[in-house]
Amino acid sequence: MQSPEPRRSQLFFFGLDKLGLIALKAPYVSAILIAIVTALAAVGVSRLTVDDSLSELFRTNTPEFRQYEEIDRRFPSSEYDVLVVVEGQGLLTKAGLEAFSRTAQELQLVDGVSGLVSMLSARGKPDASGYAAPIVPDELPEGAAFEALMASLKSNDIVKGKFLSDDGTLALIVIALDRAVVTEKTPKVAIGEIKQAADEQLQGSGLSARLTGAPVMQLEIRNAVERDRLVYNGLGFLAGFVIAYLFFRRLSLTLIAVLGPSIAILWTLGVLGSLDYRLNLFINVITPLILVSGFSDSMHLVFAIRRDVVAGVDRLTAARNAVRDVAPACLLTAMNAALALISFSFAESALIRTFGQAALMAVGISYLAVAIVVPTLAVFLIQKEEVPKKPVDQAHDGGIGFLHRLTTGVMRHVIQFPASYTIAGILAVIATGYAYVQLQPMYRLADQVPDKEQALEATGKLDQKLTGANPVHVMISWKGEGGAQPVSLYDSKTLDTIADVHRVVENKVGLGNVWSIDSLRRWLKEAGDDSIETVKKYVGILPEHLVRRFIAKEETAVLVTARVPDVDASEILPVVDRLDRELQTVREAHPGYEIAVTGLPAIAARNSAKLIGELNWGLVGDMFVIFIFLAIMLRSVLAGVTSILPSVFPIFATGALLWLAGEGLQFASIIAITVAFALAIDSTIHFQNRFRIEEGRPDGGTATDALLRTVEHIGPAVVLTTIVLALGLGVTMLSHLPSLRRFGELSAVCLLASLLAQLIILPASIALYRRHFPRRG
Repeated sequence: MQSPEPRRSQLFFFGLDKLGLIALKAPYVSAILIAIVTALAAVGVSRLTVDDSLSELFRTNTPEFRQYEEIDRRFPSSEYDVLVVVEGQGLLTKAGLEAFSRTAQELQLVDGVSGLVSMLSARGKPDASGYAAPIVPDELPEGAAFEALMASLKSNDIVKGKFLSDDGTLALIVIALDRAVVTEKTPKVAIGEIKQAADEQLQGSGLSARLTGAPVMQLEIRNAVERDRLVYNGLGFLAGFVIAYLFFRRLSLTLIAVLGPSIAILWTLGVLGSLDYRLNLFINVITPLILVSGFSDSMHLVFAIRRDVVAGVDRLTAARNAVRDVAPACLLTAMNAALALISFSFAESALIRTFGQAALMAVGISYLAVAIVVPTLAVFLIQKEEVPKKPVDQAHDGGIGFLHRLTTGVMRHVIQFPASYTIAGILAVIATGYAYVQLQPMYRLADQVPDKEQALEATGKLDQKLTGANPVHVMISWKGEGGAQPVSLYDSKTLDTIADVHRVVENKVGLGNVWSIDSLRRWLKEAGDDSIETVKKYVGILPEHLVRRFIAKEETAVLVTARVPDVDASEILPVVDRLDRELQTVREAHPGYEIAVTGLPAIAARNSAKLIGELNWGLVGDMFVIFIFLAIMLRSVLAGVTSILPSVFPIFATGALLWLAGEGLQFASIIAITVAFALAIDSTIHFQNRFRIEEGRPDGGTATDALLRTVEHIGPAVVLTTIVLALGLGVTMLSHLPSLRRFGELSAVCLLASLLAQLIILPASIALYRRHFPRRG
């Protein structure tokens, strides 16, 4: 069965839709080239590394982020603490405190630990010689003396609410890591040794230890990303392979359908690895993105090949016909997907911008791979004797036959009442669209971190019993000796400025666990001597790792640090804004000092809503550009107009589900919706392209006839693609990363909504349009 007419490339296709025909002219050469490129891609994949940064999402070319980077540079421990959360009912018993003390001592000896602070670091008032004895001595007293010691410890300003919970069942150890040692040993080994040391010392004591903090979270993110890439992608392809085989009942067709997108993924990851792109929360979405676009295109090509082979056409001719009929639509879907993703490439966030660039490459590589691999494999894997030559009507058996009868039945019913279904579609889009626009941006650090590991559990305990684990910093900086008016750290004006900032953070804004050099000054004041010389003396006595936590090495900047719980950024933003406003009076009173609020929670609070909003409106804007582009490329107003409802409905339906669940738009939500839109427009383009072909035949008949032939050609492919992709993307719901689970859930909803739109809203819209605007000629 020959294709009815040769089709020339569209103006902007540049012949790329004919790549499959070139491969079919020299299939052996094509197979060799595929093997060589695949081998090179495997080398590139081996070079892929993981980006576990918690701040990369908010990296922007703004003064706020540059201040955050400056803190990381000048105060190395500020964002690199390991927090050990020790918990148990017997913590403040003699045996519990001894076990805690042994743990702290052992942790201090772990290679890679430069120092630690805990409730055992608290000191009493200094004596006449300046020596301040520890509140908790090495040898613990008995009886009433021990009870008095515990009362003193629990009431100590340095300890209470900072290192020890009010109920006395949770204690915090803050560990400063030596970055050079940790880099050499790898974080996995260094953090593993810390956890092992804590568990060994606490064994049998009734106490438990959990680790959290940025290094621990980064390690868990890295482990989850690597595990998801290996396990869940494999499970997704296995599920897709099994389902495809159950419907095709032909191993050759199943292999062709699955190997196309598989090789596309390998090629894409190989290019990303060669270009030093790093795997992260968003780059990990590249695989399902290719799975969506690549598998859909592959299935349409395979269905077209299968139909001709079943009708008795030889495999080479069948492959050529499939390329002529289907490849233009595949290329058009890739071009439209690129338009949908292009807004990411211009995002302020470095992480999202990188994702946009990688996704654009992925879409292009995916098309090239599928367009070349599928026809080539068809030549070698489809054997004449595999499929008997029998009439097409008799070939619709098994799963394919069921899907054919289902989709044809739905189509016949829908096109009988096109106005009713189109109106229903419009009402559905309006209702779900209203819910979508009500969504508010949401962001929590917990969205990026595995929630089945220890870090989030420990963070939750700190949020519950202390003031939280996430640091908010106020950096105070000034010009040193090189300035026009040199200012010293130990100048009274500098110390007064620090004290004023400390009071604002602690009293006016009410943040907890506030630390600065003023904490030392207050302690010395209680002892009766807070003179500048005494402050300077004690700073010199303190361990280097502790001093550098609050005082820059060059002594031209200091930090006032508080900790906040891990709540949504919308709850933190008012606190950060209020802190900034309250500090304005301090800035006015001390004009020689720069005072800036920063830290990851502050950066996230200020930027997350803005970034999510930009991505959301960028996607909405891209939609309308795509519809215009689609009408131009298919040279059909019908295609542009009738594609609107079925393409936006899956997006709005997903948003409506989020709204009904009381949730908002997260970064993972935007990515999932974008991938779903890519699938929706993919299926829409294949449908529109096939309808254009069927309607353009000399014996095309009415629009109703063309619609029925269209669904006969691609109806089963659309349904089967949706089923396989739902399973392939659905396995991400098993991930330890909450954002990736959310991606899988939303993708499943979008896939279902997209299928309903393709089978009901799209044909109804086309039938109604043709009723009022018949085809000319």
